[in-house]
Amino acid sequence: MLKPQKKKITKKDLKEDKFVETALKTKTYLEENSKQVTIAVIAILAFVVLIMVYKNYHEQRVMKANALLGLAQVEYQNMNYAKARNFLNRLFEEYDGTDAAVQGYFVLANLNFEQEKYEEAEVAFKKFIDNYDGSKILKASGYAGYAACLEHRGAYEAAAKYYLKAQKAAPDFIEAANYLYLAGLNFAKAGQIDQSRDAFQLIVEKYEKSNRFNDAKAQLILLAKK
Repeated sequence: MLKPQKKKITKKDLKEDKFVETALKTKTYLEENSKQVTIAVIAILAFVVLIMVYKNYHEQRVMKANALLGLAQVEYQNMNYAKARNFLNRLFEEYDGTDAAVQGYFVLANLNFEQEKYEEAEVAFKKFIDNYDGSKILKASGYAGYAACLEHRGAYEAAAKYYLKAQKAAPDFIEAANYLYLAGLNFAKAGQIDQSRDAFQLIVEKYEKSNRFNDAKAQLILLAKK
């Protein structure tokens, strides 16, 4: 009598058996822990919804802050300073911490400077340069504005250093040579003749085509006589 031949178990059979076993285990786990699984799924969905809501809120906040900044800039350019201040105050009160609010301090600083409120301008310029990290040209303008406030109250050496920072922040900016020139003048007022000479010399070497080139050469001649 012939004995039935044993079926050879292949790798495919083993994989299928493991798949079935895993599927059964998963089914059993889900049946036994359906409540916990449901709670976990709900928690994940809630987290995703929360992220979406926050993202939408953040985008709306940024848009509204930018709109107020734009309105303030328009009113400032039209010399409607009272209206510009109102928009800026709303910007600072409602959207503090946004990039628009930081840029708003630059507008406020210039507005105060225009109205000869130099102490307030100095404070606003400082807030701007301490917190802004965007356009190099705008940052350079902030340094220069702060330097102008320091110069106005007679802090000539400190003013000169901030004018240098302005030039270094945006060396290719059209105002860079002027920043160096102002640095040189303030160093001279502070009695820092060597630093003054260095600033004027840099204009001669680096900014030959600027409108401060001849002025710098003249200042170097005057300094040579001291």
